[in-house]
Amino acid sequence: MRRTQPQNARMLSFLKLVRNHALFVTGKPGGVRLTAKCLDLSKISIKGFDLQSAVLTQADFSDAHLEEISFAMADLFGANFSRTSLLGSRFVRADLRGANFHKANLRGADFTGADLRPGHIITINQGTPEEEVIVKNRTTLRDASLDGVSFAGADLAHADLALSSMARGDFSGANLYAANLSGADLSEANFTGAKLKRAVLSGVGMESCCLRNADLREAVLRNVDLSKANLDGAHLAGAIYHKDADTIPGDIRKTLDAHSLWVASGGKRGLRADFTGCDLSGLDLSACDFNGALFAGARLDNAILSNAYFAFADLTGASLKGARLDNAIMCGVNLEGAVLDGVFAAGADLGALELYSTDGSPTGRSWPSNLSGAMFRNADLRSARLTAARLDRADFSAANLTAADLRGCNEDAVDLSRAFITGALRGSLSVLAGDGDGAMVAL
Repeated sequence: MRRTQPQNARMLSFLKLVRNHALFVTGKPGGVRLTAKCLDLSKISIKGFDLQSAVLTQADFSDAHLEEISFAMADLFGANFSRTSLLGSRFVRADLRGANFHKANLRGADFTGADLRPGHIITINQGTPEEEVIVKNRTTLRDASLDGVSFAGADLAHADLALSSMARGDFSGANLYAANLSGADLSEANFTGAKLKRAVLSGVGMESCCLRNADLREAVLRNVDLSKANLDGAHLAGAIYHKDADTIPGDIRKTLDAHSLWVASGGKRGLRADFTGCDLSGLDLSACDFNGALFAGARLDNAILSNAYFAFADLTGASLKGARLDNAIMCGVNLEGAVLDGVFAAGADLGALELYSTDGSPTGRSWPSNLSGAMFRNADLRSARLTAARLDRADFSAANLTAADLRGCNEDAVDLSRAFITGALRGSLSVLAGDGDGAMVAL
């Protein structure tokens, strides 16, 4: 537990520790390495101090001004730097696992070789010392100012850098495995040789970004115009991205950019995409992020929407005749009354959307997709997932549902006459009276 002291008293106590640490760093008599846990240093203001090799695990530096400080090789495990000004500070080879830099100003800082992987913090339950709770803290640099910062060779695996400004930053050789960079500004940044496998880069700005020889395998790059980046030698196997994003019409591109910011910020910035009643027929919008977007009454006939993301989107009464929706993610979508005759949606996910709390933990609840009254006549839904979807009055006549997952669907009548359902997971399907050429079934 942190002890709260008046700010002046905290500052004087800390300065004494710093003086002794300076002697330790220079090898002079009387030197003592600065070692403290859970130290409250919030709102302090210092400049030019040398804290290299200090041990300040879980220290609270929130709202502080720590400009041109050297934290080289320091142990800052689980430290809190939220809203802190760290202009020109050095974190070379520092241990920053599980640290929090939310909304911090890190312009000109140097994180070369730093360890910013998630940290596991052990908390002892009060009253039950024999029980330990291990909390995995993801290092967060969310919404931070990182312009010109050097992370060359740093380990940022699983780090949260969403919405951060990283223009002209140096991430060459950095490990960003499964990191979240959604909505970040990567213009003129250097990611040469960086490891970005399974990283989320949806909606990032990539003007003049260098990704030479970067590992982008299985990365998510929705709503990103890669034509503006240098991808020489980059590895993109399994990555989700639009192959010709520069061909998307300018007005739609602007809408997608604003929508990406809206999604990444949880609705606090940008603008939700609203295509209500719009005609988008025949457009190639594959791999785009339409999470929560509005398409009520829109026309998307023959549109290419492969690998697109439509979770929680409203497509009420929309027309998607002949569209490509293969491998699209449409969990929790509203397709009530929509027309999807002849769509190619093999491998699409139209099942229930699992709900998570604000801290990312599962709630055990889900939001079902609404396909009530939707028409999927002659649709190709091989291996599609429709788990727990609302299918009352839906028309799947002559559709191909081979190996589709229909478990947990509602029990109202669904038209599956002449449909192919070989190998489908049908749960408690019960056959009703048919008319000879097929069957009307209740799910």
